[in-house]
Amino acid sequence: MNILAVETSSRKLCVSGKNSKGKVFAYNVDSGLRHSELLLPLVKKGLKQSGLSMRDINYFAVGIGPGSFTGLRIGLATIKGFSAAFQKPVVGLPSLDILAYNALPADSGIICPLIDARRGLLFSALYEAKMNKLKRISPYLLIGINELLARIRPGVPVTFLGDGINLYEKNIEKRAVKRIILNKDYWYPRAENLLKLSADLINKGRTEKAAKLKPIYLYPKECQIKNQISKIKDQK
Repeated sequence: MNILAVETSSRKLCVSGKNSKGKVFAYNVDSGLRHSELLLPLVKKGLKQSGLSMRDINYFAVGIGPGSFTGLRIGLATIKGFSAAFQKPVVGLPSLDILAYNALPADSGIICPLIDARRGLLFSALYEAKMNKLKRISPYLLIGINELLARIRPGVPVTFLGDGINLYEKNIEKRAVKRIILNKDYWYPRAENLLKLSADLINKGRTEKAAKLKPIYLYPKECQIKNQISKIKDQK
C-alpha cells in the first residue's frame, strides 16, 4: 500500500510515506511557524523520492493534536483536501501517541509526554510500556504539572519527554523519584513514528472519511476563539 502522512501540531514539521515496495521517506524539519510554506514542497519531494504521484496514494494520515491550533489546521486542511480530491480514506493519529513512541524501546514503567499548552498547563497522557509497546492508561489531558504528577503511582519508574520539560523540569525532579528525562532530541513527534502508527491503524481497518476527521483541541472553544482574536490584535 502507498501511504502519505503529515504531522503539524508542533514546531517540527513531519512528512513521511512509503510505497507498496516498502521504500520509505521521512522528513523531520524544525520549521517554526513555516508549516504552510514548507509542507507541500516536502510532500512533493517525498513523492518524487518514492516514485509516486498523488494519484498513487492509497491512504492519507495526519496528526490530529493536541498541539498548536494553527499548525493543526494546516495539516488537517491539507490532508482532508487530498483525501476528498482523490477519494481515498484517511487516518487520524493523536499527536501525543506519536510523541510517546519516541521513548521506545522500553520494557516497563510509565511514559509521560509533556506538551506546553501555555497558560500554565500541559497537554499530556500516561502510557504503560510493556515489551516495547505502549498502552494508553489515561485520557488525553489538559492539566497542570502538579496535578499530573499526582496521578502517577509512587515508586513507578517514569520517562518524561516533550517541550514541557523546558518549563517544569524542577517540578518533576521534586515529585518524581524514579525518573528518566529525555533530552531535546526526543521532544517532538517524529515522521518515523507517524508512519509506523499510520500503517498499524490501516492494517486494523481503522480508517475514516475526510469529512468525519476531527482534531483533538482539549481547550474549550471559547478559549480558542479568544486566542485567535489576541493573535490578530497583536499583528496590527
